[in-house]
Amino acid sequence: GENKAVRPPKGTERWPSPSEKAGVDTTILLKPAFGSHRPSQDAILIFAEGYDLSIYLAFVESLISTGYSGDLVISISNEEKLKPGVKEYLQSKNSQIGGVNIVAYEVNWTCFKKTGEAAAGSNEGINHCKMNDAFGDASGNPISDPREPRPVATARYELYWMWSLQYNKESWLMLIDARDVWFQLHPFQELTTRGKVFGELHLFGENADAVKIGTSRYNRSWLITAYGEKAVSPYFKQPVICSGSTIGNQDAIETYLRAMVAEYDTTLCKSKGCDQGFHNYLYYSGKLGTINSESNVEGISKVIVHEQGKGIINNLGALRAKPLSELGLYDPKKELVLNWDGTTSAVAHQYDRDKAANVMVKGKKRQFERQWRASNN
Repeated sequence: GENKAVRPPKGTERWPSPSEKAGVDTTILLKPAFGSHRPSQDAILIFAEGYDLSIYLAFVESLISTGYSGDLVISISNEEKLKPGVKEYLQSKNSQIGGVNIVAYEVNWTCFKKTGEAAAGSNEGINHCKMNDAFGDASGNPISDPREPRPVATARYELYWMWSLQYNKESWLMLIDARDVWFQLHPFQELTTRGKVFGELHLFGENADAVKIGTSRYNRSWLITAYGEKAVSPYFKQPVICSGSTIGNQDAIETYLRAMVAEYDTTLCKSKGCDQGFHNYLYYSGKLGTINSESNVEGISKVIVHEQGKGIINNLGALRAKPLSELGLYDPKKELVLNWDGTTSAVAHQYDRDKAANVMVKGKKRQFERQWRASNN
């Protein structure tokens, strides 16, 4: 039945299932608030709590316009905290109608300020939170979160892991930041035309000329805080890989997610952003497999890193010195974000750091809002 507690698969010794922290018979109790997973489909997994309708509109409507008809799995605020119109809008996108199918989870968090006093919500991910009612014992009775309060930006990898279990191993899954993403082409098109593959993990860099791990105050400090300078200084000359944009087959993504949660459990790094430290460490330390060749890690057959502006997801955040149009990465006439070779970027991430691209998306958001309100009156 729908409401049975689910016993997750066991992980490996190196990267146990996140549920095992509460004991080996731990079950997963978390269920969607609305929508149903379709195991044979591809899926995009996002953590998007607390946003205004316009952010959901930009994400979902730009995604729909690419012809994507897979699942979109989304963590939204509890019903009483949702901003006006959000639930009605998200519920209108489901597999019965065709097109994108939204599966929404309303996670119940207990959050704390730095001082330790109770807080109402995650405060943009700065407050530390515990996840309530996600795990159960062998008979399905809720048990408390086995982890200490941590930023939801770190805890989202545990949610992604639970969701990833709902898909077949050849499904393509994308993990992406929700707030600053604009879709321009079908995000999995170039992957699905290659026939069936398993175990691929695709990572996406930030611009290597603009930023290296050692020259970015944030990235450097996340790594040092988690691992100590001696362990990570060999990576200081390397490009930053963005933890807010990852694609892979279900088997590779599920393995990667166990690895990400295990890094938190090992380091207990609680700064907001430490997840990007874990992500870079896992890659550069070779833990995810031999770099840029066949991987030797169970579940991952190959790890591929795409340079900025040369892959499905174009991470624009580091390019602040000049407008994107001057770099040839934005075409104001066509209103498109481009790759370095002039082709259209399938997914523009962090577009809002560029004035022209941001103004363009804002205009489209207003258009989407008008259309949505008109169709609902």
